[in-house]
Amino acid sequence: MKKIIAVTLALLLMLTLAGCSKDEPSTEDGSNAVDTYELDSEETESTDSDDDSGVLSPEFKKTMDDYEAWFDHYCEVMKKYEENPSDLELLSEMTDLLTEETAMLDEMENMDQSEMNEAELAYYIEVIARIEKKLLEVAY
Repeated sequence: MKKIIAVTLALLLMLTLAGCSKDEPSTEDGSNAVDTYELDSEETESTDSDDDSGVLSPEFKKTMDDYEAWFDHYCEVMKKYEENPSDLELLSEMTDLLTEETAMLDEMENMDQSEMNEAELAYYIEVIARIEKKLLEVAY
């Protein structure tokens, strides 16, 4: 059952990623890659995505890091469950996870993915790929 849930979550994340993808910039050799991104300094608070195509805003990075941290916690709970399915403390942790999930999903919904610049899109893809890998490790 948990394998089905983990695979379903991984597929859902892939569909989410596919739904908000844009054309990736090409390198000189024709491959599509965005390897680098920079943090926007605290001094610059520009919101013009055209001027900051290579800048990763601190707010976006924090949102994505929090999103990944939630999945890290979820995977830890699932590993504990796999080791001891009769552990009643896991019920409390699952309740906490659901509460955190609601807040996290609200924050993710409020993020305007159509306004992501190249660096933010690259970081988004990187985080989603790490999350999917973790979910697959828990499932198998």
